[in-house]
Amino acid sequence: MARLSVETTQRVAGAMVALAAGDALGAGYEFRRPPAHPEFIGGGLGGWDPGEWTDDTQMAICVAEVAATGKPDPVAVGDRFLGWLHDGPADVGVQTRAVLSGAKSGSDLTELAKEYFESHPQNAAGNGSLMRTAPVALAGIGDDKEVVPLAVELPRRSIDLTTQP
Repeated sequence: MARLSVETTQRVAGAMVALAAGDALGAGYEFRRPPAHPEFIGGGLGGWDPGEWTDDTQMAICVAEVAATGKPDPVAVGDRFLGWLHDGPADVGVQTRAVLSGAKSGSDLTELAKEYFESHPQNAAGNGSLMRTAPVALAGIGDDKEVVPLAVELPRRSIDLTTQP
């Protein structure tokens, strides 16, 4: 991973903050229609405090932490996800819990996600996996030759239930 300029580093940080802020803004309205002028109300499925982000951002941070090492390894991402789950988050998506709860290590997740998708194809379009792609793109920012393989491999091999692995 190339050393980033100050400007690019600020853009990466801004993208992660925007992801978290948007998630926190929508947290209290999850599975409901938000008003015309939403506010940081908290509540929602995880009983979030106003301004607190959800499990989707928490998992995006797991991906970002691994990506920041310069070695965006899918197994390391999976291990971070498992550590996050074992820490007892306030809310975990149904699909995510189903896959993570059966894993002993991050290396188990590809096969478990595949099995889950095959048995539940009609329910495999959660938005959380989409949110977890932002750090993948940011890991290869400025290097299109690096970002394409990262975008294909990292979500597919860690946990991505939106498409068949």
